[in-house]
Amino acid sequence: MIKNILIFDLDGTTIDSSHRQATKADGTLDLQAWFKNATPDRIHDDTVLPLAQQMHKRCKAGDYTIICTARTLSFADFEFLQEHGLCVDKIISRPKGDMTPDAELKAKQLSSLFNLKQFKNLNKVMFDDAASVRSSLRKLGISVIHPNKIQERVA
Repeated sequence: MIKNILIFDLDGTTIDSSHRQATKADGTLDLQAWFKNATPDRIHDDTVLPLAQQMHKRCKAGDYTIICTARTLSFADFEFLQEHGLCVDKIISRPKGDMTPDAELKAKQLSSLFNLKQFKNLNKVMFDDAASVRSSLRKLGISVIHPNKIQERVA
């Protein structure tokens, strides 16, 4: 029986991929540049952040763990996750070619999942570094924590 659902973002939360990120003049992520930098070699240069340890621990403890990322995942991404022991119960990612803003995308994807009977009334906690995502998901009744609050404790 599932007691808790823990949801982890990847970039800036459990994985440091900052070497691949570019921003637009308004400070938002440049998705075109992100897609261009999503090569296997660049992906394998990513590193795990301390929160990744909690993902692993919570999964082993029996919590239902989910990765919810705005990345469009490739084979190299799945290799990276496996190589670093980031195995979870479910992975939710950006469909190829979808340019929906992150907060809207994640809210839509998670609300579809959490409307299912087995998930509806369970405690849900997400870790995400994006303020827009935290705000959007809190409106759905999901507790959302900035990863810096946890990273400092586990580092």
